[in-house]
Amino acid sequence: MMGSQRYAVIKNNSDLSWERIARLDPYFGILAADKFRKENIDNESRAQFYETGRIHVEKVLNTISQHFSGIALRGAALDFGCGIGRLVLPLAAKFDCVLGVDVSPTMLAAAKENLTERNITNVSLSLSDDSLARVSQTYDLIHSYIVLQHIPVSRGEKIIQQLIDRLNPGGVLAIQFPFRRKASALRKSIVKLRENLAPVAWLLNMIRGRRWNEPLMQMNDYDLNRILRILSDSGINDVFIEIENSSFNYSAFVFARRPAV
Repeated sequence: MMGSQRYAVIKNNSDLSWERIARLDPYFGILAADKFRKENIDNESRAQFYETGRIHVEKVLNTISQHFSGIALRGAALDFGCGIGRLVLPLAAKFDCVLGVDVSPTMLAAAKENLTERNITNVSLSLSDDSLARVSQTYDLIHSYIVLQHIPVSRGEKIIQQLIDRLNPGGVLAIQFPFRRKASALRKSIVKLRENLAPVAWLLNMIRGRRWNEPLMQMNDYDLNRILRILSDSGINDVFIEIENSSFNYSAFVFARRPAV
């Protein structure tokens, strides 16, 4: 691990960066609003943070019911990149059992505390890797939101395939990822330097008035057509896509239903 940490000083490693964020500023790392920074978190802002998760899950399930006929998801759900449990908690109220996976042990420890505090017993947590080696079951809903963007595309595509392989017949995959960044060629080059060279990130942090060593999560754009091809090659062609238009990029929220046996 020490060798990886030294390497990460020069070149950004998304997994190590996410673990650092978990230790330093987890709420802000998940939702980048100043009210969720560590120094600003109180009972009110924490409640607002988890309310965003409830609203999101309600929207996802409504979208699924509207666009896939005759579907009733109640069995098992998986949230990839669960963090401290913002979306796992409301999923637990809708499904018989839920698995949250994340690459950060510190995030998972915080998620476990949140579950214990709320006496939620139908959720399991597991450390993630690119092959999802610890995920042995299959699921009726597999969900991932504002997560894949932080994973290099070559790894992310493999993870998406692993998620598809764990989807039950008739189940729904709901994954979100950016596919086009709104920036000039110069700005994209600067962002790439910032994401891959830690000293550049440190300098830009200081220019912006932030902590010089504030952890950076890289942003990656996926090829939407390649993701659709991965789904099609897996026999999944019942797909609905929502395009999300932010001030920074365009993202796709892909809902894909595996054919029922």
